[in-house]
Amino acid sequence: MLIALTFASALVVGLIVTPVVREVAMRLELLDHPGAHRKVHQFPVPRVGGVAMAIAFGAGIGLALLGSGGDLGAVAGGAPNRVPAILAAVGLLLIVGVIDDTRGMRALVKLGVQVAAALLAFGLGLTLERVHLPGGVVELGPLALPVTVAWIVGVINAVNLIDGLDGLASGVGLTVLGAFGVLAAARGGDPTLFITAAAVGAAIGFLAYNLHPASIIMGDTGSMLLGFVIAAIGISLVQDGARPVAPWVPVIALGVPILDTAWAVVRRTARGTPFYLADRGHIHHQLLRLGLTQRDAMLSLTAVSGALAMIAIVLGRNR
Repeated sequence: MLIALTFASALVVGLIVTPVVREVAMRLELLDHPGAHRKVHQFPVPRVGGVAMAIAFGAGIGLALLGSGGDLGAVAGGAPNRVPAILAAVGLLLIVGVIDDTRGMRALVKLGVQVAAALLAFGLGLTLERVHLPGGVVELGPLALPVTVAWIVGVINAVNLIDGLDGLASGVGLTVLGAFGVLAAARGGDPTLFITAAAVGAAIGFLAYNLHPASIIMGDTGSMLLGFVIAAIGISLVQDGARPVAPWVPVIALGVPILDTAWAVVRRTARGTPFYLADRGHIHHQLLRLGLTQRDAMLSLTAVSGALAMIAIVLGRNR
């Protein structure tokens, strides 16, 4: 019941706060203008929608904390309570995201802060220490730190890169979080379910204003929030519970953004350009060149992501 209320509160707050944030952004001229690189919108659009997502997410988590007496770990059922590590890193990323969306930030500086957030989460217990394979458990040992950081930073940027069409990052993110939520719920008491519920509610509340033609976009504040939460829940699924999922389960669920990111790195490296330099070679750009509308391209990629999410659920539950 509390998980449902967490979702509902984040959804309602997102629906109420997003247009308010949009109006403030327009008055302050915090707009994303059409131009080169990977932008496809034709008119200036407020770019701080992630602030509304963060407020809705915080409202959901706040209600969950009140309902649980301030201890979400009480429902952990023996599993590690990774909520403090997740919230601490999210707080750091939100600060950086707001700065980037309002004042701008160099790509390598932003990457450095993402690494710092991953290190903070690792230090607070959000770690990939082992992977469960059909042949047994593989302990990562000293590789735990670099693997954890690489996973978190990689997923954050994969979600950021897929955020190139109205509603696409939210739609894909919701399919992934939906799969993760189903797998986490199957394990019984899991404090990360509150994180998932709040993130899903916030994303849906924002998506209502982000569908094409979007009146607001999430910006880096929203994509880093969404990406980190997805990465963190993925770690919990692989590490925790009586039957942790195999490492390829979250990878499959994230298939669309991971493939898009891998192709971007290969494409840019082959051209001799920095991997972080934006371009118009993403999957969604290719679909637009084939003649699909923005809405059709977004729905197509979200549908593919939904199919991969269902495959991930089947694989995760049949382990």
